[in-house]
Amino acid sequence: MKYQTDAAFGPRPILRWGALLGAASALAVATVGLAVAAAALTGVAGALSEAAAQEQQSLSEPVPFDPQATVGTLSNGLIYYIRQNSRPENRAELRLVVNAGSVLEDEDQRGLAHFLEHMAFNGTENFEKQELVNYLESIGMRFGPNINAFTSFDETVYMLRVPTDDPDILATGFQILEDWSHGVAFDPEEVEKERGVVIEEWRLGRGAMARIRDQQLPILFQGSLYAERLPIGDRETLESFEHEALKAFYRTWYRPDLMAVVAVGDFQAADIEALIRKHFQGLEASASPAPRPRVEVPVDHPTLFALASDPEVPNTQVGVIYKRPARQVRTLAAFRQRLVEDLYSSMFNRRLFELTQQAEPPFLSGGVGLGRFARALETYQLFALVEDGGIETGLEALLTEAERVSRHGFTQSELERERRELLRALESRYAEREQQESARYAGEYMTHFLYGSPSPGIEAELEITREFLPGIGLEEINRLADEEISDEGRVVLVSAPSKEGSELPGEDQLLAVFTAVEGKEISPYEDVATGTTLVSEPPAPSPVVSERTIEEIDLTVWELGNGVRVLLKPTDFKADEILVRAYSPGGTSLVADEDLLPASTADVVVARGGVGDLSLVDLDKFMAGKVAQLSPYISPLTEGLSGEASPQDLETLFQLAYLYFTAPRKDSTAFLAYRALLEGLLENRDADPRAAFQDTLSITLAQGHPRVRPFTMERLEELDLEESFDFYRDRFADASDFTFILVGSFEPKTLRPLVETWLGGLPSLRREESWRDVGIDPPTGVVRKEVRKGIEPQSRTRLVFAGPAIYSVEEDHVLETLASILDIRLRERLREDLGGTYGVSVSASLQGDPDPEYAFRIGFGSDPARVQELVGVVFQELEAFRLEGPTEEEVQKVRESQRRAKETNLRENRYWAGQLSALDRYGLDLTLVESYELIEGWSAEQVREASVRYLSPDHYVQVSLFPEERVR
Repeated sequence: MKYQTDAAFGPRPILRWGALLGAASALAVATVGLAVAAAALTGVAGALSEAAAQEQQSLSEPVPFDPQATVGTLSNGLIYYIRQNSRPENRAELRLVVNAGSVLEDEDQRGLAHFLEHMAFNGTENFEKQELVNYLESIGMRFGPNINAFTSFDETVYMLRVPTDDPDILATGFQILEDWSHGVAFDPEEVEKERGVVIEEWRLGRGAMARIRDQQLPILFQGSLYAERLPIGDRETLESFEHEALKAFYRTWYRPDLMAVVAVGDFQAADIEALIRKHFQGLEASASPAPRPRVEVPVDHPTLFALASDPEVPNTQVGVIYKRPARQVRTLAAFRQRLVEDLYSSMFNRRLFELTQQAEPPFLSGGVGLGRFARALETYQLFALVEDGGIETGLEALLTEAERVSRHGFTQSELERERRELLRALESRYAEREQQESARYAGEYMTHFLYGSPSPGIEAELEITREFLPGIGLEEINRLADEEISDEGRVVLVSAPSKEGSELPGEDQLLAVFTAVEGKEISPYEDVATGTTLVSEPPAPSPVVSERTIEEIDLTVWELGNGVRVLLKPTDFKADEILVRAYSPGGTSLVADEDLLPASTADVVVARGGVGDLSLVDLDKFMAGKVAQLSPYISPLTEGLSGEASPQDLETLFQLAYLYFTAPRKDSTAFLAYRALLEGLLENRDADPRAAFQDTLSITLAQGHPRVRPFTMERLEELDLEESFDFYRDRFADASDFTFILVGSFEPKTLRPLVETWLGGLPSLRREESWRDVGIDPPTGVVRKEVRKGIEPQSRTRLVFAGPAIYSVEEDHVLETLASILDIRLRERLREDLGGTYGVSVSASLQGDPDPEYAFRIGFGSDPARVQELVGVVFQELEAFRLEGPTEEEVQKVRESQRRAKETNLRENRYWAGQLSALDRYGLDLTLVESYELIEGWSAEQVREASVRYLSPDHYVQVSLFPEERVR
């Protein structure tokens, strides 16, 4: 049903109240007599009742569903959603959504809902064993980004992205969905092999936060099956389950009345509906289906405490969760209520953000908001990251702000800002309604099927919001403070490092904080007004002094009178997006080693201080309702800016750029707040085994160079506001060697006045400078190191081949191709054949500056007892590759994947911005962005030769993480 504007929405009934009551007063005062006045008031009452009735009736109407989507139900109960959408072109997003997850498992099936998801990729009626993944990779889709699935407590979802320019490929996509729905093969050999993979996934997920979760979830879900049915399952069941238990779950819960098929993409909707009917109409409905239970979570309990500690937890957190039964947003009244709650949470979060900007903040970061831990459980959450020993202080600050809202409410100016923010975000989405990604719609329809979440389409959503928003007043929002927060269903959560001399506060101590806040005096919040302009007077402009065009890629290049270069690439990919990237050579390489920390933190120090006369908090207020954001950065070799804006807010972004050059704000309070944040994050960093592993790897690869020292508590003393600020000012004192790249929805001629004013007005010293080589080089020969840290029986291994190279774009592409092929080969060998790891990561890079070097990285997690075995297999595969090169199948897979990725990338602003920046920095041909020559040009022999050059068994670094008590 298409949404139509109704006079009863929004403020109109309230306005009628005011008008009618005003008329009644006038009649009562007039000398018409009491009888006339009474009659008039009676008429008013009748009119008010009618208006209220109309409003109530309108609010009870259902939220309309996206009129551009086709929704249907087959006779067997399966529901389907179809929407034609052309972004990305020649692609379709397909989903098989199963309304069944781990909470439906029997005791002997714990973890098997998730295990079943794995088996769907290991053979079906029409695709034997690895044939399914092989087929999808052969058409250019990658395992992970384009082919994936997930299992949660309540559902299992399978996801495919497939090309639509070949009807046979598209039809095969639906065949795959059908096979998953009822044709998983459960080959006994494949089941046994997959045990190892799933156990390795379980192992990879273990660690400090998993142990904290093990302590807290049984309390949060107390009295509910959710406490016992984590999707990953338990290791004992995964190691010992009978195959029949896996098949039984499939037979019971994979049935058409618990399924939805979602298809969004560049196709004809009628063709897709026919494919869905062809593949799913024949699924037989169960003659006696098991009822799909709604598993509840008790919320009618007094305050519970989930207090947990662990020696490897890197930081301390405190939170309060208020539990309540989950609601569905099916009516306009519920939609309106969510708007009220969103406004409330947004205003509350901004207040909490302000507290973190104090010199001695009560917590390091904090937030509030609605959440959902399970389908049946909705939560209102307050949470904070605090320093060691700051649990009670942080909790008190959270509760004080909640109490401040309860007693005094929000201010009208806060509400007006959040209204602007909410509405502007929707308007931006509306402007890009023809360019929304298919995956976004697929996600919306999926949650509509599973959770009843609204999916009205952006046109109706904007229209409804515009109608409701003005009528949502402070009184209604302020009431939420008491509605969201109550003693019933309350759970207090604390997680902290366990270490000598540190104890968690007891339940009585935490309850005392609640009592103390209730009794304390709390003043109203004062909303300090900000200015209405960023820059009072524009600078003297510099004109465009030279212009050239690169017609092949529709690129315009300007040079301004102050030396600034500007590359402009207009696109029609997104109607409300312009990306800005700027860079110049130099970076932190220009400082001495001992001054590195103030230099490398200078960009953050300045950004947290605000710009011009506005602090960061003031700037946040000023930017409400504007779609523009910009951040300075300083990297080892460059400094620059990165941001984006709506076309209508582009001048604001240019003004921010001008201020980051000319008026960065030195704020000692913001600096102290930043230091406090770093101190909180570093206090227990050394307890995390992953930190020790990464530090060892980085130091080894840099041969102990002083610039690669880990950031530790001891190094906090090196922070210095003055040094950071001075270094930043120096790096942005001269714009004459800066290049700005603009990509997005604009015409160059319309931007010219803005560019000449705000970029032409930047300071120009005409300095000649560049970065310097600070001498960080990888070691030669073979270096192996073991890191022994951690409780869990898990290992992580990284192999890094690195050294000097000759840089060219062709060589860079061949090296990346080598990584892509070995990613497939090592995944198949280590995961699929040996069941030794959940996943293998393979990546490569080739840099031209400061000197040409390559790095080739292979990483995986595993059982500590299998590290030596798996490393040996990796080197066996590398040796075979050096001798024989890639197979024809591997060549075809990777080349097709590169072609398909290029097709979609060329319609992405971010891809253009990144590629133009990289090519321009090296002085390379910018038309290479669009070229397919690199993809079509490489050969199997070139890749084999690259493996000989780069993957020598006599030149690499291996770092492996083992638990402190090594498993042999």
